[in-house]
Amino acid sequence: MIFAGIRVMSLMLPLLAAAPALAGIQLYRGEMEAITTPSTTCEGFLGKRPTTLVIIEDSAQPGLNGYLENDVLAIGKLAGSDSAYLRVSYPGQGGSGNTISLSRSGATKLTGKLSGTVNVNLCTFTIGHLTLDLVDDKKTAAATLQRLATEFEAQDTLYRAFSLNKNGNYEEAMPLFEKSLGLADAVFGHGSLQLNHYIMGLANCYAKLGRDKEFNALFDQRISTSDETLKRVLTRIRVNALAQEGRMLFAKTEYEAALKILMQAYQLNPKNMDSIHTVMAVYIHSGRYSEAVAFLEQAGAKLEQAGDRKEINDIIALVYFRKGLKDAKDDKDAETSLRKAVALDPQNAQYLEALARMRHKAGHFDEAEQLLNQGLEQITDESSRREIMAVREKLRQTEMIIKKLQSAGS
Repeated sequence: MIFAGIRVMSLMLPLLAAAPALAGIQLYRGEMEAITTPSTTCEGFLGKRPTTLVIIEDSAQPGLNGYLENDVLAIGKLAGSDSAYLRVSYPGQGGSGNTISLSRSGATKLTGKLSGTVNVNLCTFTIGHLTLDLVDDKKTAAATLQRLATEFEAQDTLYRAFSLNKNGNYEEAMPLFEKSLGLADAVFGHGSLQLNHYIMGLANCYAKLGRDKEFNALFDQRISTSDETLKRVLTRIRVNALAQEGRMLFAKTEYEAALKILMQAYQLNPKNMDSIHTVMAVYIHSGRYSEAVAFLEQAGAKLEQAGDRKEINDIIALVYFRKGLKDAKDDKDAETSLRKAVALDPQNAQYLEALARMRHKAGHFDEAEQLLNQGLEQITDESSRREIMAVREKLRQTEMIIKKLQSAGS
């Protein structure tokens, strides 16, 4: 079965393997007409397709070999002792995929037939008729042979790398991904869309192995020439790697180092809510509440979704609440922060209760009662309402005791 060709890494590779001996290279170009099984979904693959064929007849080796290139098929590698029956194999396939028969028509023409079940994007055909003309240019023939041989090896190596990667053999897959990318670079050049599969494969393999140094070098080398699809993939992997490193430093309470790494992750994708949450957590655990609020405010301004902005707003309220509790414990002004928390998230009973207790403790009994009553008017959640009523009742009892003690003292 042949699958549609991938016109699709090592950063440093040895020189490409030499192409087959150049003696007797014949280059043909022309068309292949696919005869498909009846299906309206396959009509796009009907008709004639540009096709290139390179045949090598080397007196030092028995038989023929070469390559077949078509714009909808993977490169086929030809081998056999007779041009009337050549086996065709494809990247990633150990055995022969199809057969091709060739016959000369005059001095400069070839006709032929590609036989066997061929699958292109779920559309099948069993016969492809070839009509080809000789290109009488030895330099072009040699260059075409080198390109096809290199591209075939690149694709074949990539398939083997993906197979190992799929089975969890990442260490074995990595050098194959590196090699395949180096080969593909030689064919397509940096910035080509044809490289995406090669780069993505290697990048994901590096990520699986935790090879941050290698991945970062790959990222820096490729990101400026990548299309948007590849940029998103590489950025996602880098953000995940940075986030993981930052969380490890955070767990060790190395807050400054963690923040430096996590801010890099955030800046690569400022709409990533996980990055925002993690940076905020570092700020709070290190007691840097004002910086946390400043960061959240500028982060929220960059978000497009109303739900995300509300979430940031609620987190800011939480930061003010946590700051208020810390300030109260340290005998500092806590009321300002608690009022901000209540103003930002008036539906949160916990913030309201903390502010009411503080005002009550300061002797402002009527204001504390009023705050709780306002909460009962605004908050509809039944469990929160019961909690507020319990707090109000407890504060009333405390107020009665205080007033009795004050009366007894007078």
